[in-house]
Amino acid sequence: MLKLMSEETTAHLLSFRRERRSLFLVLLYERMIPELCSFCLTEGRDFSVFQKARKEFWQWLMGDDSSISWGQFREDVLSATPDSEDFGTLAASFALNAALVAADIAGFIEDGHDSRIVEAIGYARDSLDANATNEMGATVFNRAVEDYVKAHPLVQKEARTEEEDVAFLSTMQEPPWPENIVSMVRQRAETQRGLLN
Repeated sequence: MLKLMSEETTAHLLSFRRERRSLFLVLLYERMIPELCSFCLTEGRDFSVFQKARKEFWQWLMGDDSSISWGQFREDVLSATPDSEDFGTLAASFALNAALVAADIAGFIEDGHDSRIVEAIGYARDSLDANATNEMGATVFNRAVEDYVKAHPLVQKEARTEEEDVAFLSTMQEPPWPENIVSMVRQRAETQRGLLN
């Protein structure tokens, strides 16, 4: 199985307090949401719950007290999540993975389980893997395909980005954060390119 971050970096990420781990996930979601938005626009699907997720995640990180029930919101996200089997396209698969990251973030905010972080990283990896194998035209996964995927520029870029995000977050003070810290992270999110760009 392709791993984007080293075990050492993953362990470092999982040692962070909940808010910083959440920031990592939100940065990941920001890189994946363009594919979800594009899919929803193309298929005429409602994007509002995923846009609301983005807004609610940032508000929670800023320390805004929200009356949102994260467990219920996770269910709302899952209900709006496209089923890639209904569409049978790569774009639907990318959209599904991005939506599942949003659901994992809501779940993580609610329960703090590290398994949700590992799953979210796995969804990003799945999208990258599908993109690379599709480019290659591979129908069977073997050592040659695995080597191609590992060396793919987008896979390499995402691996670097995740490692850099962990390093960046490790320098941050513990929350509560002043508004300029969250603004700085939002600016970082805006400058990062999409997962598949």
